[in-house]
Amino acid sequence: MRTFPLRLPSVLVLGGALLLPLGTVQAQAAPAAEPSWRDTAVANGDFSSPALSETDEKSQEAVPTQWSGSDVMIFSGPLARRSDKKQAVSLNDSTGPGILRQRLWNVNAGATVRVSFDDSASTLSTCTPARVADGQRYKASTYKAVEYGPDGKPSKDRKVHHTQEYKTAGYTKPANQTGEGSWSASPKTFEFTAADDNPLIAFESLEKPTGSDDAEKKCGPLVAKVSAQQKAAAINYYVPQDGLPWHAYEGHDEISLETALATCKGVDGCRFTADPDYSYQYYDKVRVIGHAAINCTRNQKSDKRSLKYTEEGFDSITQEVRRLKDLAQVDQNLGNDGGDDKGSGSPNLQEAYPNMFKQAAAGFQRNQGNSRLANTTDPLTTTRTTDKTVEQAVQPSEASWFEVQPSRERVEGIFTGSKGVRIDAMLDYPSNRVPDRFYQRTGPMTQDEQKHCLTERPLRVTPDNTGVDARSEAGGTTRREAAPTTGSGTARSENSGAPAEAGAAAPPNSPAAPVQVSPLPATTVARSESLAQAPAPQAQQ
Repeated sequence: MRTFPLRLPSVLVLGGALLLPLGTVQAQAAPAAEPSWRDTAVANGDFSSPALSETDEKSQEAVPTQWSGSDVMIFSGPLARRSDKKQAVSLNDSTGPGILRQRLWNVNAGATVRVSFDDSASTLSTCTPARVADGQRYKASTYKAVEYGPDGKPSKDRKVHHTQEYKTAGYTKPANQTGEGSWSASPKTFEFTAADDNPLIAFESLEKPTGSDDAEKKCGPLVAKVSAQQKAAAINYYVPQDGLPWHAYEGHDEISLETALATCKGVDGCRFTADPDYSYQYYDKVRVIGHAAINCTRNQKSDKRSLKYTEEGFDSITQEVRRLKDLAQVDQNLGNDGGDDKGSGSPNLQEAYPNMFKQAAAGFQRNQGNSRLANTTDPLTTTRTTDKTVEQAVQPSEASWFEVQPSRERVEGIFTGSKGVRIDAMLDYPSNRVPDRFYQRTGPMTQDEQKHCLTERPLRVTPDNTGVDARSEAGGTTRREAAPTTGSGTARSENSGAPAEAGAAAPPNSPAAPVQVSPLPATTVARSESLAQAPAPQAQQ
């Protein structure tokens, strides 16, 4: 989700929309501040759970609490031989080399991550001196994002993004006795750029047994005191409102959103924690609301009217649910009328999953410092409707209109439930903490508006009942004048300028030359056309 290199730009575009992160307008010449290292939580990084004996050299073939993996062992403090008396984990057990995994939550793609840890060759008494004399090998890895199929289920193919091999220091160990280990004074580090949100890291032994004896299989490298830091990735302001990302997990493995919702949609199913590093307010694109008033008169015109507009909310959870429902309803049958292809599902989280929305609203308030969830004037709101009365004065030959630039909240966080179920979600709602920008605009008319202001008032013209056509007033023929006929009986049309046939004699009392009809004035066009459609009276003899 977070892959863009610049942090906090002054003007950005969101899905084709002008987006202004609030409080970030700076001089363009000012360079972006380099993010600093900050601690990132590693659950049970000291391997203190489950706790073994504090006095005896104990080991247990088990995965530490809040870690995942297989074929590893927990060493008690006395067996690990650490100076801080803390427990450690062996990356081998009685079956051979194993793997230990952990997710780094609230780390976004693009962040620089540094994992620090201590290591040592094994201290087990059953390890031969030769197995630890030159140190023991293992590797640390991180993975790419798991792809989800069209059905919303994650693929099982996990690809390594970055890996690095390590070798512990060697030491001299007496045979058949617990060794003192080779813990170094300074920790080792594994540094990488996160290819996925909440990146998965893993420690994996490269020590394969030389024989089938269980004692040989157990002899593997130790790791302890795992911690992490990150340089946060730049906020990706370009994520469109209708394409908000999500991830769902059970433990450290990706699962479908549908599976995770089975746990989170219940009452108190999942607690929501907002990520302050990636939650922010912004201004959306400017849009016109209501109508534009055009003043074609010679005087100022005043108007008072009501304007109403609504801001909708978006969230990644209901977007994915609707996508899956729409996918299931698409029918490729040619006889399908498309009635089942319409969008389905509730429009927002509050209506679709009210319990989850309550948790999101509570997490939003906690992120604002309202830890006791006291009544507030700026709650998380899925939609907001504004209705206001405005007055406008429009000058002659000008236009006036209103625009709004709505303020919004983008909240990123994690729903955490039982059995290690998590949903990483993104919400985009109207903001109640920052006011909308309401613009009253005036300006010159466009060319089309100017042309329209110059046109005449549209009317239906009634024929003049005096019997005199407007064309006679302009020097043309009168309505009662019949078209003269030629000697051969060919009539001259009133609307035609064609002369009679050559050589034909003109009838008595007719003009020697044809009458020339004058062009009609522009103001009489509509009226003349109406008269032309009326039946002509009989010619007078």
